[in-house]
Amino acid sequence: MYHSSTLNSPAPFQSSLFTKPIAAHRMPKLKITNIQTKRPSASETVSTTKYRLQLLASEFSSLTEPIDRVKRLLDYAAVLPALDESARVQENRVTGCTTQVWLDVVMDEKGKMRFRADSDSEISKGFCSCLIMVLDGSEPEEVLGVKTEDLTEMNVGVHGKAVSRVNTWHNVLIVMQKRTRFLVTEQKQGALTGCSSR
Repeated sequence: MYHSSTLNSPAPFQSSLFTKPIAAHRMPKLKITNIQTKRPSASETVSTTKYRLQLLASEFSSLTEPIDRVKRLLDYAAVLPALDESARVQENRVTGCTTQVWLDVVMDEKGKMRFRADSDSEISKGFCSCLIMVLDGSEPEEVLGVKTEDLTEMNVGVHGKAVSRVNTWHNVLIVMQKRTRFLVTEQKQGALTGCSSR
């Protein structure tokens, strides 16, 4: 059973973006150099979410020119699946962004978080795609454990718009976490209600 953060949620979300290994979804054709991320050894316990975040941060930090970072975001925007019109409702709007951003959040039957998003801006869509690449299918604790500081390597500032773009990363992440908390609370309350009625 899916638990949705919206009252009138669309049909259960099937993650179509990452049904293949993450590497298969990487469309960017720019060469990545100086990646500082190491793969976790068998003795280390690094979550998949944290590892994906490290890879994404390394990918962006290897791009020293702001225009290359923008191009990379546009590559990510191109692989983000379209959001159903039924999910483009006010309850799914991310406030505080200079562009329109919609975010639909559900918890699947295994308790993993599932995210879908869209924007009327290709760059904002790229931000959403990156965050979904990192967080879709994660445990709620992993989603809640990401800090906005973890996104600083991915700062994309062009023509004096750095602050508004940092706000997009921040605002989308904060809403992902807020809705995750809501769904976890809702699930716990449902489990308690189920136990007390027995």
